[in-house]
Amino acid sequence: MSRRLKKACGLLAIALCGALFACAGNTEFQDVLMLEPTAAEQSTPLGGAALAQRRQDMQRAHRDMLHFHATLESLQQRKDRNGLVLFSQFLDAYMGLHLDPLLASEWQSRHPELMALDANLRLVKAEVLIQMRSPQRVQQVIEELRERYAGREDMLVEFPIGKQGTLRDGLRRLGERKWRG
Repeated sequence: MSRRLKKACGLLAIALCGALFACAGNTEFQDVLMLEPTAAEQSTPLGGAALAQRRQDMQRAHRDMLHFHATLESLQQRKDRNGLVLFSQFLDAYMGLHLDPLLASEWQSRHPELMALDANLRLVKAEVLIQMRSPQRVQQVIEELRERYAGREDMLVEFPIGKQGTLRDGLRRLGERKWRG
């Protein structure tokens, strides 16, 4: 191999390495590109595939909260204080990161396909908060339910858990139980 060819291959190898390192640079700018949804986007009713996705997300959260409720009951029956404290910390994080943003939009409380699921999810959240011994947060959920569903208290919901009743009855039960835990 000639000297000139070796030199060209060496320069080509250096150029390729330089290009690879240039592509693997710092990607801190990606955080800037992740935009929070605007208030208009959060309050706009969805349709089609987006509505189906919201329903699926709400159903998944509802199932999760039912499982969390069962876990809390089990921990309380076993009198596992450390487990209750640790699991309550996890639940606080779950509700703050996943559940509360999902329930933040008001339109789903008025949407015919989602309103019952929205109410059921809020009722289960309140029940879990009762088990976590957080009556102030339960009262906030009760007030939010009353405000969002004013005039629709006869709506059928799955509360108490595992049974059906009206939203009015569910709110009454929550109000009676919030201090007992």
